[in-house]
Amino acid sequence: MRILLAFADVGLGIPLQEALEGLGRDTRWDPAATPARVDADPPDVVVLDADGVAGKLVELAAAWRALDPAPGLLAIGMTADAVSAAGAARVTLVPPTAPPAVLDRALADSARLRFTAALTPGLARRAVGLPPGADEVALVAAARGLDVELARAALRWHSQHYVTATAVVDELRTARALIPPEIEQVAHMDGTLTLQTVVRAGPLEAPAAARLVWVLAALGAVTLGPEPPDRATPARRLLTELRGHLRARTARLARATFYDVLEVTPFAEVEDLELSYRALAWRYGPRRTDALDLGDATPLVAPAWDQIERARKVLHDVAARGRYNDWLRDRWDQTETAWAIDGAAAKAAAEAYARAQQALTAGDVHRALSEMATAARHHPGHPEYEAGLAWTRYRVEVAGGREPAATARRERAVAERATSGTRPWPRALLALALLCVADRDPDSARWHLREALAIDPGSPAARQLMARLGG
Repeated sequence: MRILLAFADVGLGIPLQEALEGLGRDTRWDPAATPARVDADPPDVVVLDADGVAGKLVELAAAWRALDPAPGLLAIGMTADAVSAAGAARVTLVPPTAPPAVLDRALADSARLRFTAALTPGLARRAVGLPPGADEVALVAAARGLDVELARAALRWHSQHYVTATAVVDELRTARALIPPEIEQVAHMDGTLTLQTVVRAGPLEAPAAARLVWVLAALGAVTLGPEPPDRATPARRLLTELRGHLRARTARLARATFYDVLEVTPFAEVEDLELSYRALAWRYGPRRTDALDLGDATPLVAPAWDQIERARKVLHDVAARGRYNDWLRDRWDQTETAWAIDGAAAKAAAEAYARAQQALTAGDVHRALSEMATAARHHPGHPEYEAGLAWTRYRVEVAGGREPAATARRERAVAERATSGTRPWPRALLALALLCVADRDPDSARWHLREALAIDPGSPAARQLMARLGG
């Protein structure tokens, strides 16, 4: 095994070279070494100084991996930036204080796994021992005998990534490169399941499934990404939307009150609490979340739902609510709230919103804008008021000569932020749907209208707009 120490730190390079030579390793320290300056026969392992190049480690690792054949990579470092950079670059990190035997094992692993550092056809052919000119059918067949540890090493960075089949799969099926169980396994690769779920889905055993994903990814027949690839199907859209809601909700409620959790004011009646709870359950409850592979957003599910359950339990009980209010007053400076507001302010906001709706119905958009702004000022953060204000502002600005498409896109973003991480508010979703229509995105408009009608099936405005859109 030939080792290249490709960094400029003398204090690290000289003792490291001596230690590795003491272990019998063919080691060369070259401060000027770069991928462009390596001869036609690259070393087996290149060692990089992660502490010294943390900001460029991802780029540097990619350059070394672009060589053919690509060397194995190992990083030396111990700072927080080095740890973060090594993870992003998908390079094993060893501290400079590691004993020589530990470093030697890491080097051996890097050499053994050097053809699994990236998912490319060239590296895949080398991993299974095929010549560079071998075709895809031969590569798929050879991958069935691959050491499964190599496949796992190549895929370990992608365990929480969504697996999506591409058109290349159809080409492989036409070429009869895939056997029936593999074709059935590919059916799970629709962009809604993460790698760890796909591998366990069957009918292939997990090792065979890992080999299949590995070779398909190397050939570009599947993509692996931290998010679903798009919102082209209802299942992908649902997954993407819920992941976004969970993240936004977690950030928004970090220091919030139970009133913010249920999105009710301190004067809410039991009926209001139950209405809110049912809407929250529709979006965040176990019946919805348990049916989806939420990937790296999964840890957010249980805390979000537990918070909803606790808030409901406390605010339902009059005595418990009173004690909670006393506790809240003592910690008021430690909270961030949009819902624990004065009763007069909440009433004034609701009345202004009602007047704004009447003005919109009458076609008086300027008066509607004034009233909607009043509602949002009295109760900032209320999804209906904020989304309604965005829609009304769009109407006024377009009437004043502003360019419709750009205005719709800007106000749509405002409404999306106002409704992200909340319970589904039908009138806010209607306003958002109207902005989507103005933004020439009828598919998104229909999606938001379906959510609105799921909570309020009797909404005439939502039904009328859905009918106009052919939903």
